Amino acid sequence: MGNKLIKKNISENIDGVKVTSLKQIRDERGAVFHFLRSDSKTYKGFGESYFSIVNESVVKGWKYHKEISQNFCVPYGAIKFVIYDNRANSKTKGNIQEITLDDSENYSLIAMPPDLWYSFKCLSNNFAILSNIIDIPHSINESISLPLNSTEIPYVWSE
Repeated sequence: MGNKLIKKNISENIDGVKVTSLKQIRDERGAVFHFLRSDSKTYKGFGESYFSIVNESVVKGWKYHKEISQNFCVPYGAIKFVIYDNRANSKTKGNIQEITLDDSENYSLIAMPPDLWYSFKCLSNNFAILSNIIDIPHSINESISLPLNSTEIPYVWSE
């Protein structure tokens, strides 16, 4: 499950991307997994919420949203995210951020502004569940997709 980088630009963060640890309450009856509150600093409003099942070793992306702010969480399994900053006036332009979220060791929220490219891969055996709350309803004209092997993104996913 390695990755091969074309450029040496993996950074600790990308301007505007926030990773916040989330609370879990577990006992013998089960668990409560917190996700997003309306009084959170990263909350931008509610437009739509969805869950996505990502099968073992599957990579989805590249995706770019022109207007949507996203809030990702992984309540089941493990997913590795790769975010690429190609914004013209960004202080982190050209940087790549890798973040792995899971349901135990790094149960967190990724708050991501628009205008960033992203892709993600299931690291779990069988599948993982990705949850996303976005601030405006999704519209097909609002997003752009690129194939995983696009040379526009300086990152190569490999087995």
